[in-house]
Amino acid sequence: MTPYKMLKDKTKKRIKFSLIMFGVATVIGLMSFAIVVTTELAENFTNLTSKDLAKIIYPLVDELTGAYTFVLLIPLLLIFFKKVPLTKDNWINKLPLYLIASLIIGLTHTSMMFISRSIIYHVLNWGNYDYGYIPFRLVMEYLKQFVIFWGVFTVYALIKTFQEKEAHKIKTAQLEEQLTKARLETLKMQLNPHFLFNTLNMISSTMYEDTQAADKMIANLSDLLRITLKSSSKGENTLAKEIDILNLYIEIMKARFKDKLVIDLKIDEETIEALVPNFIFQPLVENSIKYGMENLTSTKIEISAKKFSDKLIIKIKDNGPGIQKDSAAVLNSGVGLSNTFERLEKLYSNNFEFNWENLSGGGLLLTLEIPFKEEEEQN
Repeated sequence: MTPYKMLKDKTKKRIKFSLIMFGVATVIGLMSFAIVVTTELAENFTNLTSKDLAKIIYPLVDELTGAYTFVLLIPLLLIFFKKVPLTKDNWINKLPLYLIASLIIGLTHTSMMFISRSIIYHVLNWGNYDYGYIPFRLVMEYLKQFVIFWGVFTVYALIKTFQEKEAHKIKTAQLEEQLTKARLETLKMQLNPHFLFNTLNMISSTMYEDTQAADKMIANLSDLLRITLKSSSKGENTLAKEIDILNLYIEIMKARFKDKLVIDLKIDEETIEALVPNFIFQPLVENSIKYGMENLTSTKIEISAKKFSDKLIIKIKDNGPGIQKDSAAVLNSGVGLSNTFERLEKLYSNNFEFNWENLSGGGLLLTLEIPFKEEEEQN
């Protein structure tokens, strides 16, 4: 934000505050005027003359000047409250200062009322303004000013407490967001080297059997790492971009296993711009390939994505041996499933589902359910 814009915004806030205070003072002045007039009517209605009714304008001027002059002193009060904060820890030492401040404000307000009313009465040819016997008038006015002084302080303290709570909430939310991002980065730092080491080992074992296939795997790995690095700062990616990353990984695996690996993608068109966790498919597909190739002559993996209500449902089904451990053991071992679960938890809190089940005919079905949102919604 430029200094000019900051000054402009600050000026707008001051003008808005001044207008609000003027409106509040007007309402209070009119209410006080109404009280004075109705009291007079209630007590002397039968004895009022037309001349008395003509003087009804006097209390209107008196009450409005009383309200407006006090509003002019509010900025000074706010500065005092800010410079000399009164808290439960220091009230014994600061209370005398507040009492002195209330006296000063009271005397200043009474003087301003007397001066402003004297000027208005003189300009309107109403004669000299009579404030009555000054000592008693000062006491009477101060009793009201004392109450108003502490009323303003109470409002100030409540607003300050609310602002501090809101600032604390914002700071807490920012810290939680930073911790979540840090945790996600840690998880990705764990995931990416794991994937890279596994892929390089596979390339190494292929190199002596099929140099052309190993060369193709290196080229695809280079493209895959380039894309991964470009999106490394993002917690989420569009499904379309993740499919591109997945296809590069599939090409690497197919160069190694050729026709022994079959992967079928069934992605609904309406889900293509949906946001999903960055690098979500690779560790899950890698697990399916790893355990499938250890136990089968060929591995078939089916990946689908569809929108259901406000959810994005992704399913990964293979024909492998399934999982023979309970959920707790799975999440406490390995990288693929445990890492995926933690990332989903950090990104979506409790608003996600991640389940797996062994299929009756053999194989494993992974199901991810996350909020459906598109890139435009995030921006």
